[in-house]
Amino acid sequence: MNQRRTLWTLYAVNFLDSVGMWFFVPLLPIFIGRRGGSAALVGAVVAAGLLSNAAIRYPAGWAADRFGTKPVMLASMGVTALLFLAYLLPLPIPLFILVRFIQGGAQGAYFPAANGLLAEISPPEERGRVFGFMQSTSMAGMLIGPAIGGFIALFNLGIVFAVTAAVSLVAMAALVTLHNVRVEAALEAPARALHIARTLLPLILLGAGTSYMIGTFDTIWPLYMTYRGASTFAVGLSFVAFALPAMLLSSQAGALGDRFGPRRFIVVALLFTAFFAALYPFVTSVPWLIGLGLVEGAFTISGVPSTMAEVSRSSEPGHQARTQGVFQTAQTLAQICGALIGGALYTLSPTYAFLAMAAVCLLAASTALIRRVPRTTPATEVP
Repeated sequence: MNQRRTLWTLYAVNFLDSVGMWFFVPLLPIFIGRRGGSAALVGAVVAAGLLSNAAIRYPAGWAADRFGTKPVMLASMGVTALLFLAYLLPLPIPLFILVRFIQGGAQGAYFPAANGLLAEISPPEERGRVFGFMQSTSMAGMLIGPAIGGFIALFNLGIVFAVTAAVSLVAMAALVTLHNVRVEAALEAPARALHIARTLLPLILLGAGTSYMIGTFDTIWPLYMTYRGASTFAVGLSFVAFALPAMLLSSQAGALGDRFGPRRFIVVALLFTAFFAALYPFVTSVPWLIGLGLVEGAFTISGVPSTMAEVSRSSEPGHQARTQGVFQTAQTLAQICGALIGGALYTLSPTYAFLAMAAVCLLAASTALIRRVPRTTPATEVP
């Protein structure tokens, strides 16, 4: 019962965290612009959050393994909530680069600890389904957050930051109720980051295709939709169309990966991603683009739960959180590459950006031929 309650608490907290993030992220550029910030400053603020988010993943995983997952998640939520309130202060505009840098690190610290705990309390043969349900809660937050945040911003943009801080505090209160979240009382011979990275290399390469796609997609998709004549409402609807099937089907996709083989399932998802990326440049109809996104959402993200489950199965005992941290750092860097390279290619031609996505996904799928690095110490479950 304790494990079941912990699982559902993590799902609820992840949903609240996702809602809070999607309250905030779409409105951040608007907030900076209204305060007099330039487009370059907006880019610097966003980049600062991404860089600290990537850099914190392994240290946060190490801390979660060493001191327990609960204090890391509590600190993450507490600092995140506090810094949402910082946006209400009359700070000089350039100082928001520092605010977002610290906040991005605080937000990033949550995920290795949460995923590490998720792996520790679930049987290895069921982790695809478990991580799939976790992804479903993230997608649900993506569906709900922008709509509610945008509605509140119609009346007062500042209220959005106060509400988002309150959501983080509610998530923090839920985390306080957790018990027995320490992974191990003591760790022997902690694995170094490079050793973990070598062990995870095949999975890092497989996951890089989807991560690169996400980075590029988030950067160029609104631009491409408007280029094809879409309204802002249609752009928002296209994101909803993509997220809805991912929310509904992620758990089932993870369960299918558990049943038929996770790596095989990841490769199939990458092939579908490559297919749709290669197709989009030649579709000019906005309704068709939205409809294709609805179909794509059922496939392209479906390999992520299986990937996370395989990462957890590759972890040595007591190193779940830091293993997740190493993997997530690599995937965040791949997303940053996708945003930078995809954005640059888009300025030359939208076709180049989409075809590059397809090529990266195909290359990632081909790495499934790389032999897995054997582990000398088998992973064990912690009660």
